[in-house]
Amino acid sequence: MSEGAGSSSRRGFLGWMGKIGVTTIGAIAGATAIAKPAQAANWRCCNLALPNKFCGTNSSGQYVCPPGYSMKVWHCCSGSRTYACGECTKGASCGAGPFICSAGWTVSANSCTV
Repeated sequence: MSEGAGSSSRRGFLGWMGKIGVTTIGAIAGATAIAKPAQAANWRCCNLALPNKFCGTNSSGQYVCPPGYSMKVWHCCSGSRTYACGECTKGASCGAGPFICSAGWTVSANSCTV
């Protein structure tokens, strides 16, 4: 095999590998771009740490945290409704973890102005 034929094969292989790399990076970037907007409003207008793991409730229907965790609550508006958003956390604020579960409920149906 002459050097010209070998280097041509190598260039073809490297070019093929480069296309696969670009495709893979593009797919990863696309998946990341799709994932981010879904998290922006993962339950009503809240951005909960664990939107798929809501806390348990007591016999009165109130969300409760396991021992060692406390509920940190904030409010947000979506349309005309005010929602309460909560995190069971060991942290000092609703944005500080570690988190074990999340909560959300409607506070008032017609309290936000658009």
